[in-house]
Amino acid sequence: MASNTRGKLKENFEGVHRNFGWVIYHCNKSLAIIAEHKPDLSNAITRLAEAVKQLDELAEGIYKRL
Repeated sequence: MASNTRGKLKENFEGVHRNFGWVIYHCNKSLAIIAEHKPDLSNAITRLAEAVKQLDELAEGIYKRL
């Protein structure tokens, strides 16, 4: 466990990345469940996963600057 501010921030953003990874994982599992049955819902879930991926990239950019 980090004791300085930079280390603590890096740990937090690593956690953000892991959580975003889980969101994307669960979106993909949901897409597999509904497949072609609900095209509107599939589209919404796909867009959610894409938005989370963009947020993850932003968090990664912050992490790299620390």
